[in-house]
Amino acid sequence: MSTSAVVRVLPPSRPVARTWVAATARRAVPEADHDASRRPEPGRVEAVGRGWAARVDDDLPDAARWSAWFAVAVGEAVLGRRPATQLAGWTTPEVLAGLARRQRLRTAGVAVPRTVLLSGRVQHPASRVAEASAVLRAGTRLLVLALRFEGGDDRWVCTALDAGFTPERRRAPVGATRGASAAG
Repeated sequence: MSTSAVVRVLPPSRPVARTWVAATARRAVPEADHDASRRPEPGRVEAVGRGWAARVDDDLPDAARWSAWFAVAVGEAVLGRRPATQLAGWTTPEVLAGLARRQRLRTAGVAVPRTVLLSGRVQHPASRVAEASAVLRAGTRLLVLALRFEGGDDRWVCTALDAGFTPERRRAPVGATRGASAAG
């Protein structure tokens, strides 16, 4: 008796990727102004989820600008270009302790590349909460950050931080081409 297994292919479960673009970080702008064909400029942080996001309190500064500045500062702290203690007023003690621990684990004497903000996104799940993501370039690697800010005393305070590097890209030797074989 021969039985064959029936293989059923399921449809893809990932949602369609979408990019939201905003000229400036404005509040409550209708999504009809969105132009999906335009790509965001490098180094600009954009407000996303404006159709469903909470209204931000007026006493807090612009979260897009704040998160852009903070992302670059965190990138410099992670790489050792800036002491983590400089961020003491803008983070919780737990986040600051994590940054300081990460600095202590860095190899001393290694050349530190310049940190450049490539892109960022900010959304507001609550009126005094901002969640941001940022991608920074540090030499040949990318540093990806996920940040959570909570409003207090007319400023944003980072209450959660997750950071990770992409693997280092290796350059191909000069004259090497992809798919070239060593046929003689």
